[in-house]
Formats: sequence, structure tokens, C-alpha cells
Amino acid sequence: MGAPPDDPEGPAMPAARTLSDRELTASYFGRQLLHRTEPLDATAAVTRLTALQAQYSPSPHLALWARLPGFEPRQLEAALLDGTVVKSTLMRGTLHLVPGADYGHLAAAWRRRWLTELRGRHQDADLDEGALEASLRAFAAVPRSAEELREHTAAASGGRVRTADLLHYPRALLPLVHVAPSGHWRAHGKPRMVLWDGELPPEPAATARLLRRYLAGYGPASRADLAHFTGLRLRQVDPALAELDGLDGLVRYRAGDGRELLDLPGAPPPAEPDGELPVRLLPKWDAALLSHADRTRMLPAGIHQQVYRAVNGTLLATYLVDGLVAGVWEHACERGAAVLTLTPLLPHGRRPELEREGGRLLALLEPDAESRRVVFAP
Repeated sequence: MGAPPDDPEGPAMPAARTLSDRELTASYFGRQLLHRTEPLDATAAVTRLTALQAQYSPSPHLALWARLPGFEPRQLEAALLDGTVVKSTLMRGTLHLVPGADYGHLAAAWRRRWLTELRGRHQDADLDEGALEASLRAFAAVPRSAEELREHTAAASGGRVRTADLLHYPRALLPLVHVAPSGHWRAHGKPRMVLWDGELPPEPAATARLLRRYLAGYGPASRADLAHFTGLRLRQVDPALAELDGLDGLVRYRAGDGRELLDLPGAPPPAEPDGELPVRLLPKWDAALLSHADRTRMLPAGIHQQVYRAVNGTLLATYLVDGLVAGVWEHACERGAAVLTLTPLLPHGRRPELEREGGRLLALLEPDAESRRVVFAP
């Protein structure tokens, strides 16, 4: 008797494992370095996290403090000074700190999206984009303020660039990075930007590298999550995802609601934790709470509006209990008396642990205070 005919659809693929919410939360906690057990330097940690949102200068320092044992702000400042970490406007048009080694790929991926939008708004402006880029490239060879870049863009374009886009255009046309002390722990004042001295890689390789970095720190994740974090449209994400899948062979899971979740081969598979996860205090705009289209992995849906202020786009400083946001925190120092206030948004225990963690944080925030207290709001 002859062999059975080949299956035209090939051998059946094993069904993707469905992950519980608890498995996803626990896995994400580890990917985000929140166990605070890995002795990484600042550059390695930023690489693992892909990018740290940085429109509020202290936030990246506080993000690393929450994740790295013994972290001090001077470690991140040193990385900014030697260029192994750079500050630039990237994904979603927002300031980030990113690894210097990855900056070119991230800048190239975002440049395409930004230029598409800008060109749409200037399609009737008779703008010579090549001449504008050349003029800006020469001008930005030395550090320039935002106002100087706006003025030069207006003049070099002959007034053809919309007022609202006078800074957007140079940021989209050129890879511009901030110069010190922008990004430092106590940095204030108007930043200056300078032309990055590297070459931008081609697409889709640039976006594929961004997606690989994202999955390492934030996976498993859906296509919608990838588009949400990067700020890119799916028509740019999908070809890069196909290239990444072809190179690496992505692992596939299912969420409880049926969504397909993608992950890197070799990444630790999600699993139930052995016990409760440690308490942690996260800063404003921490990437852990901003990086998925579905934020319930770490932020319970019932308190979303109390944590994220849609009116001004502010994500408040939060604290985690067993891997989930349970409240928000703020601090003040008056006449030498520093107070960190924890405001519960959900019922929870483990207050002594939160008080100890808050005390550590307050010592970093207010090292010269005469007294320090951690209190819970009623």
C-alpha cells in the first residue's frame, strides 16, 4: 500500500499557548528589570528597556533607580556624556533616552513616519526639501537651541514651513541629539541639539531592530502593541515584523481574549511567579505603563483615568503592589522637611514595605533634607 498523499497545507502547527493575565504580569515585571536583581550598568539597562521617556529630566534616573541595585544618577549622566546613551525626540514625537548603539535605527524608523506627516501638511507649499535639509545639516553641525533651529528653518525654507512645524522639520530631516547637561539628574534650562555623526540604516532593517528591542523588554506583545509603542503605522510595522520573523522565527502565544502575542525565541517563557512580586515606585511617564495598546498588563482598568490625565497627557508617578499599580505618589520638601505621600487607589496591604521603599526614594530625591517622612493619604 502506497504512502498517504502529502498534506497540501503542510504539517499541523502546534496550538499557541494561551497566557493568563497573571503570567503576563509576572513575565513583564521581570522583562522590565523590576526584580532589581540584575547588576547591569546604565547603558545595558537602557538597551534592555529600548527607550526611557525623558520629557521630565528626573524620570529616566528614577526609572533606573527602581530597577538597578545601587543605581546613582551620576552613572546615567556618565553614559550621556560618553555617548553610550543619547537623548533625542523619537517615537511618538517624544523625548527619549536610548542606547547610542541603537540610535541610528530608532531615528531611521521614526523619520519615515514623521516625514510622511510633514509632507502631507506641506504638499502645496512648493518646498525644496533637499535644499532645506542641506542647509539645516550645515547649520546643526554645532549645538543649536530650539529657537535657533526654528529661525533657521523659517529663513532657509523661504517661509514655506508652517510655524507649528518649524522645529518638527529639522527633527524629522536630521538625526538631532541633545548635548549635556540635557538629560542630567538636576538639569534645567533650554536644551541644545546637534547633528548626530552616524549614518542612518535602511528600512525595513531599522524598524526590525526597533521591534526586536521592544519585544526583548516588553514582550510578548501584539501587533497593536508594537505599533502603539513605536508610534508607527502597521504598514511600516508589518514588513519589519516579517523580516524579523524570517530571521529569528518569532514565538507565538495567545492572550486570554484571543489576541496573538509575539515574542523572541530564547526569551524566558511567561510563567506564574513563585510568590508575590516586590513593591516598586515608578516615576512619571514610566515606559512600563505606556508601552502597550492594552495597558491592563500592569495598570488595572478601573483606575486608568486616575493615573493617566488625558487632558495634558500626564502619567502620574505610581507604585506597584504584586506587579500591579495600586496607587500614586508625590513628594514635597518645605523648610528642610521632606514628605513622600502614597495615595492608594485600590485596597492593598504591604504598607511597611512601601514605607521602606518610599524612604529609600526620598533619600535620593532630597538628600539634604533635615527630616524625611513617608505617609499614606487617607
